[in-house]
Amino acid sequence: MWCVAAVCALLLLVFVEVSYFLRIVLSIAYGRLFEKRGKVTDPTVIYGFCFTQDLDIAFKHMNNARFVRELDFARFHFYDRTGLYSEMLKNKTDAFQVATNIRYRRVIPFLTPYKIVTQLIYWDDRSIYLEQKFITNDGFVRAVVLSKQTVVKVNVEDVMKTLKAAEKPPLEEDLDLWLKSINASSEKMKSHAS
Repeated sequence: MWCVAAVCALLLLVFVEVSYFLRIVLSIAYGRLFEKRGKVTDPTVIYGFCFTQDLDIAFKHMNNARFVRELDFARFHFYDRTGLYSEMLKNKTDAFQVATNIRYRRVIPFLTPYKIVTQLIYWDDRSIYLEQKFITNDGFVRAVVLSKQTVVKVNVEDVMKTLKAAEKPPLEEDLDLWLKSINASSEKMKSHAS
């Protein structure tokens, strides 16, 4: 019997990245236990540490793929701490990552702690737009990320009213230019599909 259990555990470890799901659960649990719930327009913060599994091929700093992975944990934490996730559950809806734009400014060296600050910077009737910053203890912003999550089945403007969001922030120039780029790319792909 123990042999079957061991084989099942091994298969689970091989075919499912357990640490990913465990980290999501821990990020949300930490927020629920030790942080107050904030407004949807408030920034949230999670902490990380560049360790061996985060390193690039030179074993000196965090690889680019790990930045994107860390964003998931920060985004789930943001959804939970701001009430956005609860509101999505009430409406039987979900949000999908549609696009991400990362500007790497400086590497995060091995054994360096950092924080990810997540802030809702804009929304429209279908999507929310987040800015996420990787900041090390010296205060330097190592990477800046813009992301677009599209929410299905509900009007995001209505969700924001339910969450008592303040007035919609102005559309900043960098976000506006990025959205124009996304739309241009979409149109280009549509013309190739014809």
